[in-house]
Amino acid sequence: AFKELNSTFNSLEPGLQKALLLLASRGWFIDLEMSLPDLVNLGKALSDGNVEQVEADLVEYFSSRIDDIEESVTTRFPKREKIIRAAFMAHRRDEYELSIPILFAQTDGICKDVVNQYFFMKLHGKPGTAIYVEQVSIDNFRGILLQPLAWDLPIRASENRREQGFNELNRHMVLHGESLNYGTNINGLKAVSLINYVAHILHSESDRSNQLDNQC
Repeated sequence: AFKELNSTFNSLEPGLQKALLLLASRGWFIDLEMSLPDLVNLGKALSDGNVEQVEADLVEYFSSRIDDIEESVTTRFPKREKIIRAAFMAHRRDEYELSIPILFAQTDGICKDVVNQYFFMKLHGKPGTAIYVEQVSIDNFRGILLQPLAWDLPIRASENRREQGFNELNRHMVLHGESLNYGTNINGLKAVSLINYVAHILHSESDRSNQLDNQC
């Protein structure tokens, strides 16, 4: 099974990395339950300019997965359960103005817990979590999946990095009161996709580190 997965990954690797970048640039982060071919196809669709269809597909996907995502994230980070569940309840009530800032804050908290860096904070001109990615010895598959932690994405762009007319979901604009129209279902699901991605990719990293420590 591993050989088959590795073979599949090798054939899809260039398209996968491009897909991750294109999706993250639109504020979407992968669910590790997605298949590799599906991710590559989403990237191709974005490259072809089918942005509305891709976003409609992702809204449908994450809406159908929201209960499972809530349970898996709170199981992995139980000390954050009360706050995370409050955010998901607000999302279900269509109170995205409340859910999105909470999900952003908990995303930062999870990153700090696991790798001692914040997702939305920069150090030496690059995302704090990029420093972690650079320090980890990783194979190609894990390395590509971790890349969104290293990229300077629109969702965490500072004021001087945003072009005039910028209208993507952005943590700084939300928390500092610059954006007054961020409270939409699609932005709420983008925030859900972000905390889901961080919770799973970093929990996997934590498990791997613990296994190595136990072997030592």
